[in-house]
Amino acid sequence: MLLFVFFVGFAAILKVPGLVGADADLSLLRLSIETFDPWFIGIIGGAGLLTALVPGSMLLMSVATLLAKNVYKEFAPAVSDRHIVRLAKFLVPVIALIAVYFTLNGGETMSALILMGYSLITQLFPSLLFSLKRNNPINKFGAITGIITGLAIVICITLSQSTIGTLFPSLPQAAKDLNVGIIALAVNFIVMITVSLAFRKHAVQLEPKSVNDI
Repeated sequence: MLLFVFFVGFAAILKVPGLVGADADLSLLRLSIETFDPWFIGIIGGAGLLTALVPGSMLLMSVATLLAKNVYKEFAPAVSDRHIVRLAKFLVPVIALIAVYFTLNGGETMSALILMGYSLITQLFPSLLFSLKRNNPINKFGAITGIITGLAIVICITLSQSTIGTLFPSLPQAAKDLNVGIIALAVNFIVMITVSLAFRKHAVQLEPKSVNDI
């Protein structure tokens, strides 16, 4: 599905230049306005609205259920399932209004949010890679510390709108065009290995050296 998104973006660069920031999300609509008759634009808009209703409603219900069951119930474990259901139903319009607010007032484009989401998920890759080894040198402390460090770097870089080009202007252009998530991934690897080795060394020092130490 992303292949068609790329096609729309590349076509918009040629046909509708000057789309910057959140206006880039309107690439398909702007292309359609310049290509088709007004009555067909209405069909495209209606189809887009109907297409967004199904995944949008599923996301709203999933987020509301997660907040009610996995967050609220952890702080109030004695509540009944009926109370959790009522709370989840109440959270659906609240989450929808919050999403509408950020949609109308936020400055991030959908592409930036998608890249940030992919960068966050990528931070699980180092731990997954080492978990496939027969003798895994990484322990849970190193894995968790590396993931948290990578997530923090991704969030900081995304919120500051930094790129590899702005962080390292002396690099060649091919390196500047790389996703900034690679920086977080590299730090994730380093922190994960360092913490794992430190905890392993500490565990070895605590082991009894002889029978007299037991």
